[in-house]
Amino acid sequence: MTSNQLARLVIRIGLGINMLMHGLVRLHKLHEFVAKTAVGFANTILPPILTKGFLYTLPFVEFTVGVLILIGGPLSKWGYFLGGLTVGALLFGTTLKEDWTSAGTQLIYVIAFYLALRGLDESGRRR
Repeated sequence: MTSNQLARLVIRIGLGINMLMHGLVRLHKLHEFVAKTAVGFANTILPPILTKGFLYTLPFVEFTVGVLILIGGPLSKWGYFLGGLTVGALLFGTTLKEDWTSAGTQLIYVIAFYLALRGLDESGRRR
C-alpha cells in the first residue's frame, strides 16, 4: 500500500467512525439530546419547530454518513458529500449562536470532508 492509499484509509476510518458514533450515541437518548441542544438556540432567529426538527433528524443523518464512509467504494463519495452538507448546516446554526469556538471546530470538519472528496476520482473510487 502506498502512502497516499494509507492516508486516504486513515481519513476514511477517522471521519467514518466519528460521524457514525456522533449519531449512534445520540440515538438512545434522542429526546434528551434534542431538549438539551435546542435550549442553545432559544435566542436565535430559528423557530423552535425548525430547530427541533433538525435536531431529531441529525443523529440519523450522522449515523448514515458514517456508515456510507466506512462501507467505502462509490458510497464513500456520497457519505463525504452528505457529511460536508451536514456540517455546513451545523456551522450555520453555530454561527447564529455566535459560538465561534465550535464554529472553528466545525470548519475543520468541512476541510476534512473537502480533502476526503478530493482524494476520489469521478467514479467515487480512490485515486
